Amino acid sequence: MIQAKAQKIYYENTIKNITRVDCGRCHSGPTRNLMDYDNLKAYADSGLLTTMVQGPMRCFARNDAQTILRWVREGAPEKPPGAPARFTDKPGSISTVPGGPGCRQGSPPLNVAKGQVTYNNTIKSVLAKDCLRCHSGPFRNLTNYKNVKMYVDTGLLKTLVRIGEPMHRFAGADSRQIIMWINNGAPQ
Repeated sequence: MIQAKAQKIYYENTIKNITRVDCGRCHSGPTRNLMDYDNLKAYADSGLLTTMVQGPMRCFARNDAQTILRWVREGAPEKPPGAPARFTDKPGSISTVPGGPGCRQGSPPLNVAKGQVTYNNTIKSVLAKDCLRCHSGPFRNLTNYKNVKMYVDTGLLKTLVRIGEPMHRFAGADSRQIIMWINNGAPQ
């Protein structure tokens, strides 16, 4: 933990340093950007930051998870009172409203009959479009059938893409194709 328990936690410099070290590898691009206060505060205010730090991203937050959660509970302050605030006017800041800017909702379902949805003809391209920006590295790799099938077999993929779950906001309408494929036995 970076700060002592008695001290108040602020974005500058405690949380800023944590996000650069723990999150920057995947969350520094044009979408799902956690590298500035405004975007991170939007995630904190929406509840998504807490959900992700307590769930699928806990392995990346490691010992910093409790510091992040405490910062969110304390209102996610940027700086100590009296310190000048910095405002950003960046295009593409994250929206916490489903369907808003920065929140991809997927594409309409493909015209593929239920029995014809396979990894090779449907799911591979859905994952490439919706998931591989973050899930192509050494952790939670979804770049091949064997890896994806492991998450299907554990039930994690279906759980994460359902409506209201953390990854549904990225898969959007495509989550119907993923769930249909899983329910059909996840054929290759």
